[in-house]
Amino acid sequence: MKANLPAALFLLTFALPHTVTATPYFPSGHQNPAARVDMTEPANIVKAGITKLTNFIRSGRAQDREQAMAFLETQVAPYFDFKYMTRWAAGPAWRTMSPEQRASMQSQLTSAFMTTLVQKLTSYTNQPIRYFTPRGQNSNDISVSAWIMQPNGIPTKLDFRFYKSEDGWKIFDVKAAGNSAVVYYRKMFRQMYRPDNRPMNRPHY
Repeated sequence: MKANLPAALFLLTFALPHTVTATPYFPSGHQNPAARVDMTEPANIVKAGITKLTNFIRSGRAQDREQAMAFLETQVAPYFDFKYMTRWAAGPAWRTMSPEQRASMQSQLTSAFMTTLVQKLTSYTNQPIRYFTPRGQNSNDISVSAWIMQPNGIPTKLDFRFYKSEDGWKIFDVKAAGNSAVVYYRKMFRQMYRPDNRPMNRPHY
């Protein structure tokens, strides 16, 4: 997975609301496993992000790096649970890490993620976006899918994965073309930390 793949979230939420909603296909005799779960809130969260980000781009402030970072930290970051995301990226090693190591890893993940979003802020072009009905593995694991319709006719397929925290629904992973941001960071951290959890030099990516 390429280093800028987490920016897929950014590309999605910056798409202008030229959208349609499509119902996913389920084979005969099979039903949506999350059919009895209220999935409207995760879908609304993604759409709310589009509105905020679109208005920010139109204001012209996206060209200023400091303003862009401040906007993302206050308006976009709250949609994510970076601690939960870091825990998934760390995997079993999380259990043996000290509080200081956990905090350091979370800080690095958050910084890398937000920096990538800022770098991609001015590269957005006005692509339409197509949303699909949310789906889930269970009542606490919901995915919202969307396709960014590219000029060449090949859509960028994205999936936002939510879980329900004490503060409501939060994003803890995003996939682009099936490639997970959490998996990417897991591989990155494996290079950064030795088996005994001693930090290594940060890799170039």
